[in-house]
Amino acid sequence: MAESSTAPSPPSRLGRALVGLTPERRIAGRNLSKADVLVYRVDGRRIAVKDYSARPFLARHTVGRLLTGRECRAYERAGHVAGLAPFLGRLGPVTLATVWIDAIPLSELPRGSASPALFDRLDAVVGGLHACGVAMSDLHHRDVLVADNGEVHIVDLAMAYVLGPRPGWLRRRLFARLSAQDRLSAARMRARFTGRSEDEALAALEPGSLRLWKAGRRLKGLWDRLRGSN
Repeated sequence: MAESSTAPSPPSRLGRALVGLTPERRIAGRNLSKADVLVYRVDGRRIAVKDYSARPFLARHTVGRLLTGRECRAYERAGHVAGLAPFLGRLGPVTLATVWIDAIPLSELPRGSASPALFDRLDAVVGGLHACGVAMSDLHHRDVLVADNGEVHIVDLAMAYVLGPRPGWLRRRLFARLSAQDRLSAARMRARFTGRSEDEALAALEPGSLRLWKAGRRLKGLWDRLRGSN
């Protein structure tokens, strides 16, 4: 078992503590590229274990290993960014653990019901990740958790991009693009869940992000026409 310097206790110790335990809850992955999430109670706290073990052999040893390693590197680089689920380490080739966040996904909130302050907090979490050299690159409303007290957390760094300690110009350029995509995704969520117009939310972004979004919309529109979608 690989150990992580960011884990508060050695992952091997946590792994041993989990042996023989029955999870309190199991959240099945939506597709072959998504891990199952198993929730355990260990030493009085809940632990979330992301596990690709139930995926078919080929998916487990390709996508599962790749995404587990990618996510662990992102957590290790991000460290203790406020609003990020605390990382507890890699437990195996296709398994990692974080502290369980007792909150609901943003996707479960009714549209137009959220306060702008919630998204100010989301922007702060995203900005903290970027400052550490981590871009989500695929920020989704299912990955944003909202607690009863209004605190915002981000989970799932499987698609995150880590800038690295000595990046060249190409890595820096890609990181800038993916960071801009994160900000764009957060702005669109702000519009969707606060009832604010999307044009108004996007107007607060830098021009480069808007150009990227508009180009993507044009490509999507072309693809929809080619496949006959309304």
